[in-house]
Amino acid sequence: YDLIFLDKSWEWLNDPEIKDLTMTPDFTKDDQLVFFKNLQEKKDYWIKGVTENDLPIGAMGLKHINSKTAEFWGFIGEKDYWGKGIGNFMLHQALEKTRELNLKKLFLKVSNKNTRAKNLYMKMGFKIISPGEVEQYVIEL
Repeated sequence: YDLIFLDKSWEWLNDPEIKDLTMTPDFTKDDQLVFFKNLQEKKDYWIKGVTENDLPIGAMGLKHINSKTAEFWGFIGEKDYWGKGIGNFMLHQALEKTRELNLKKLFLKVSNKNTRAKNLYMKMGFKIISPGEVEQYVIEL
């Protein structure tokens, strides 16, 4: 995750549809730059840019990492790549990192509007633990 992804993330997360599906709050370029500059110090955070044929198409990672759990987050910013299996790849990468860290559970939150993501999570073995406008899922490893 470098400055190229930072710039693309500004574009992606300010797209109204993506912003809604990812439940992204309003943020400024300064907020984004502070976030980026602080990534090196964050011990409870893992972030990766996602590419396809060297084209930046999204971002993903784990946050709130502790000795037993973490929370997955991710999005595909290039809409031409929606429905192409990239989300499946991202989730596999996150699960691999979760296992590498010897964590017991991986959580995630998703908008109940994000049907594609919810279907993927269920297919991958996640269980819903908190339904509602923002749903929470977990998988035990």
